[in-house]
Amino acid sequence: MLKIWFFWTPWLALRVLEDIYNDSNFEVSFIVTWEDKPIWRSQIITSTWVKMFGVEKWIPVFTPSKIRDNEYFIDSIKKFSVDYFVVVAYGKILPTEILNIPKKLCINIHGSILPLYRWASPIQSALMNWDTVTWVSIMQMSEWMDEWDIIDILPIKIDEFDTTEILFKKFEDQSWKFLIQTIIAYEKWEKELIPQNENKATYCKKIVKEYWELDFNKSAEELFNSWRWLTPWPWVYTYFENKKLIITKCSFEAVQISWKIWEVVTWDFFVWIKCWVWVLVIQEVKMEWKWTQNIKDFINWKRGFIGNVL
Repeated sequence: MLKIWFFWTPWLALRVLEDIYNDSNFEVSFIVTWEDKPIWRSQIITSTWVKMFGVEKWIPVFTPSKIRDNEYFIDSIKKFSVDYFVVVAYGKILPTEILNIPKKLCINIHGSILPLYRWASPIQSALMNWDTVTWVSIMQMSEWMDEWDIIDILPIKIDEFDTTEILFKKFEDQSWKFLIQTIIAYEKWEKELIPQNENKATYCKKIVKEYWELDFNKSAEELFNSWRWLTPWPWVYTYFENKKLIITKCSFEAVQISWKIWEVVTWDFFVWIKCWVWVLVIQEVKMEWKWTQNIKDFINWKRGFIGNVL
């Protein structure tokens, strides 16, 4: 039985952790995750999902505030004899003294075909760049983020209306099984470490506020794509009645109309916003501090929306 150390935190990791825990080929020796933190407006101190899972299953859980030069933490995990460390979206770079602890490898799951889209937002980057496929990369870890050898890759198809939320779900649904298969194949010498081609390396862009607000001087297709990769966070928005109007669902049509750019119009039961090229079709919206509404209910509530120039 292979002994695994899990260094995971996000919600998407919980399902992976559960499935590997239930696989007879593996034993989860311990878990490392973030400290308990206050969340939302209630500010109630809350544990991460993986910590709660570990406590429920009587798996030792560590929540160090720092890991570099933390002798107590490092000495504690050295007492476990493990084959692999598996890390996903932990948010901290592991120093060499930790990476050298497992008998075999430190493994990371990454949401792109490395060396493309290194760093923190590979799934959003695939949507931003109009890719039709993204990947799960299983890689060996090093202190240099996303730069070490690849063990295996798995393609994931991107459909036209996939958002970041949908693509994360696809990643979640497929990565756990692929991780198990990859580790077992590596154990049987059916997989080997493949160096990355540094000449093809690209890096994820930082998601900045300038992306969030819709600029209707762009094409409707560009704005629709922004909606895809910025949904469900931080969303895209415009302003109406001096408040943010968040676009929660939309599409676009390749039609050219004579109205003003940024003008809201109705056409054949649809609500359109005229862009520089084509029109953005609005299907669902959310006013700041209000509830989400389909566009029909919204225009019944806010009749001045039609004909407004945003």
